[in-house]
Amino acid sequence: MKTVKRIILCSIALVVLGGCAYRHYLGLHGPSVRNVPDVHEGVTEDAECLGCHHPDRHPTGPPTSHPQFTGCLKCHSDPLK
Repeated sequence: MKTVKRIILCSIALVVLGGCAYRHYLGLHGPSVRNVPDVHEGVTEDAECLGCHHPDRHPTGPPTSHPQFTGCLKCHSDPLK
């Protein structure tokens, strides 16, 4: 029984502390920038993403709920299906 509790506790800690990484592993990525290629053409850095999506900077695009995360394009550049 202690082993099950430890596994559950470790899983919760991984989810909470892992940030975007656990979502990437589980395939739970955000909307892809490839959905709107004309707007996101040439975007290669987080600063460019946050320039339009940071909630405190009067965003022109949908504001992100996690501006403190890094690696925007790791979770938001999936190929379209």
